[in-house]
Formats: sequence, structure tokens, C-alpha cells
Amino acid sequence: MSELVLLKIQDRVCTITLNNPRKKNALSLAMLADLEKNLEHLQKDEDLRAVILQGAEGSFSVGADLEDVTGTPADQEIDECIERVNKLMRRLHVPCIAAIEGPCVGGAVTVALACDALVASEKSFFEIPATRLGLLYNPDSVARLHKRLGSATLSRLLLLGERWNAKTALQTGMVGWIVPEGSTHEKTLQIIGTVSAAPKAVAATKSLIHALDQGEQDLSEWNKIRHEILGSAERKNAVTQAKKKLNIS
Repeated sequence: MSELVLLKIQDRVCTITLNNPRKKNALSLAMLADLEKNLEHLQKDEDLRAVILQGAEGSFSVGADLEDVTGTPADQEIDECIERVNKLMRRLHVPCIAAIEGPCVGGAVTVALACDALVASEKSFFEIPATRLGLLYNPDSVARLHKRLGSATLSRLLLLGERWNAKTALQTGMVGWIVPEGSTHEKTLQIIGTVSAAPKAVAATKSLIHALDQGEQDLSEWNKIRHEILGSAERKNAVTQAKKKLNIS
């Protein structure tokens, strides 16, 4: 693999860094392919506790690399690559947090929103300039954004092409926290420190949330999973540890 995507695992937390600062981490086809391979590898890592997605040197990503954009139907390849990456992000069995410094533009917005939560720096901004590029944004991405943001908010972002600062992104529910510039990674580590050490419960909860996002209504299978977890050694150990903290015998 190239060095367009860097992986660092420490204390069971994997930090994924988009690494082409000369282009403000533009999502080239090569970078997307590298990111896809790394995410496929992480699917198999059962020891992971969390994932952080960030960009190198003060930029998350300015979106699709214009050197790969042709202005023809061939550009659908970029959308397809981004969509594969997004699906892999959502399938990670652990919490994933995007640390947004600087620009988060175009396809990078949907990549960030494939994470479970976003931390944004005070000087970050979000923009999807698809219509200015004569493009109908990927309908799959639009559908997910619509569910998350609603019609009125999505019209501002996508139809009117507004650029949102961190405060606006927080007000719309796109991001969860705003922190000083340069401190998003530190904040994500702080958040991850509160994540449960019960991997089955975490993975099942994440999967249920995504299933509900996709319109799941039959919860019978989820109640079976819940019953299995209730009787698991993992849960028994978690309850035991909780009682120890409260000095309950």
C-alpha cells in the first residue's frame, strides 16, 4: 500500500490518517483504494476498541481530487469508491469518530458522516459544492444525509451549497463537539476513553443503530441478540466490575 493512508494502532485504538497534505488530503482514486484496503483489514481485527479518522496537517479533506475528475459519466467511479469506503466505515464493529480540522468538502462530508460521531475544530468548515460542479450528488449519499439532517437542512447544504462553519454544523446536528484548533485528536481519545470494554454489547448496539437508520422495523432478531448478551460471560464480568467500583458485594 502507498502512504496516502497511514494507520497507527496504540492501546487498541486505530488512527487512520488521510495523508496527502500537499493537496489538502484530496480523495484521489488511489487514496480511496488504499483506504478501502485498510478498512477491509480492520474488519478482521477483533482486538480493536475504537477507530479515529483524520486528515494530515490541519485539513480533513477537500473532497474528490480534481485531477481524477473528468466531467464525464466516468466520474461515477469516484462515487462508487467513496460509497464502498462509507459502507466499510459503517461496518466497523467498534465506535469510529472523525476528527475534523480545516476543510471537510464534497465526498469527504459523507466519509466523515459514515463515522459514528464527529469532533470539529473551531476553524473547520463543511461544504458540498456538487451543484456548482454540475453534479447530482450520489443518491445513496443524499438519502443518508436526508435521514440524518432532514429536508430543510439538507437543502441548505446541498441545494444552496452553503458553507457551514463548526458552529452551524453543531446546530444542525452534523457534529457533536467543537474544540480549539489542533485538538480534535486529543478530544476523540478522551471520548473513546468512556467507551465500554464489552465488545459484544458495543458491536450489537452499533449494528442496531445502523439497522434503524436503514428502516429496520422487525426487532425480533435484535431481541434474540439482546437475550444472548444478557446471558454472556462478557455481561457477567461487566456487572461484576461495576459492582466492584461501587463496593457492592
